[in-house]
Amino acid sequence: MGSDEGRDRRPVRRAMTAGEAKALGHPTRLRIVFACRERAMTNKELAEALGTTPGTIHYHLRPLVAQGFLDPLPPRPGPRGSREQPYRATGRSWELAGSAATVGALSTVAADELLAATPEDIVSLTRLGLRLTPAERDRLVERLGAVLEEALATSRARTAAPAGEAPATQATEATEATQATPAAKEVTVLVAVTAAPQRSTPQSG
Repeated sequence: MGSDEGRDRRPVRRAMTAGEAKALGHPTRLRIVFACRERAMTNKELAEALGTTPGTIHYHLRPLVAQGFLDPLPPRPGPRGSREQPYRATGRSWELAGSAATVGALSTVAADELLAATPEDIVSLTRLGLRLTPAERDRLVERLGAVLEEALATSRARTAAPAGEAPATQATEATEATQATPAAKEVTVLVAVTAAPQRSTPQSG
């Protein structure tokens, strides 16, 4: 068995440019990117899914396309002979390091998603208080990131694989080789590691 060193290390992500941070610095824009990760969606479909107007969606789509977070796909036929423009998330946001400009937007979206989930929807929910050194905290974040990278690779391989085939990254036991692969379902993972606020030390005297 090899050492954990290197195996758990997350790939180095580059810092966001000012334009990228601005593009992802609004909750609605993050919701658009998340909505388009599994399937391409049009302006109208996004407006219905997010409970807003097509005009609002159109306004937020432009910077997301300009910064490479959404790909405009070939137009498809719409109602009454119209043409609709679908968009698909590129997955680029996962390759970038977070920034102060995006933390607030992501926190809002994550909190809304958690509050909207019913008890039946929540597969696991844990809140844990720990006393760690900065190095131990960073190591924890690194290991959590490695687990997410592995799950993301499996998900992307499944998306790229032909229908009905298991992804190449998924290990299959010999005894299960002949069994049908269960249908994959969308899972949302919310992970937050926060540091306690720095408390001022009362001065005596």
